[in-house]
Amino acid sequence: MKKKILFLTVALLLVFGIVQVAMAAGMGWGGGPHMLNSDKWVSPVKALNLTDQQITKMREINQNNYEQTRELRIKLMDSMHELKQLQLQKNPDKDQVDTKIKEVNDLRQKIHDISRQSRQQCHSLLTKEQQAKLQEFKGEKGCGFRGCPGVGNTQ
Repeated sequence: MKKKILFLTVALLLVFGIVQVAMAAGMGWGGGPHMLNSDKWVSPVKALNLTDQQITKMREINQNNYEQTRELRIKLMDSMHELKQLQLQKNPDKDQVDTKIKEVNDLRQKIHDISRQSRQQCHSLLTKEQQAKLQEFKGEKGCGFRGCPGVGNTQ
């Protein structure tokens, strides 16, 4: 009888251990990081037949966007970490949590606004034909391009 109980206990511990590992690994859709794939990567330079002047200006806009959002993205990562640390407390201070959540949301909004402005600047460089081609591409692929911030997204 004791051997059966011991056997069942060990079996249950093994099952729970396997379940914990599976949960940590992330089963099913979205369990891992979103990986890049060069098969789906499209160059807006080729797809839209951008001129040298458009390329130069879009590269400047992209660099500007990066520089304007870099510090904000670092602050956002730090704030998200601090929020996670609050989450891992037994009794986190609600005011601290609310303050940190507001900080995270404000940073996200600032980054979004800067990126949207960059997308609009890139979009304004396109000719009517290029804009039409872009809309066509977005309809087929669903998300536009990923090179210049938002050559594919103007919203």
